[in-house]
Amino acid sequence: MDDNARQYDRVIREALVAHSDLGDAAREVERDADLYAIGLTSLHSVRVLLAVEDALDVEIPEQHVGRALFSSIGHFSGVLLDITGATSGAER
Repeated sequence: MDDNARQYDRVIREALVAHSDLGDAAREVERDADLYAIGLTSLHSVRVLLAVEDALDVEIPEQHVGRALFSSIGHFSGVLLDITGATSGAER
């Protein structure tokens, strides 16, 4: 995992801590764990999305916004890598 992916993972985890019921447990969630399966709600996903966009000064294109974005921290981070051009999908 490259530095950009690590940064995005940290930002996502901090947004989950602050804006979901996962709280501090979000820091320890496996990178490939389904966030909805462990308690993320649709309301919280919107809050997390907005917090991540604000923290990284990016806008996630509408075609990426939805339940699939939160299939895991790793997937969310990968979408961020793709839209920011920080790395190609093959490098993930």
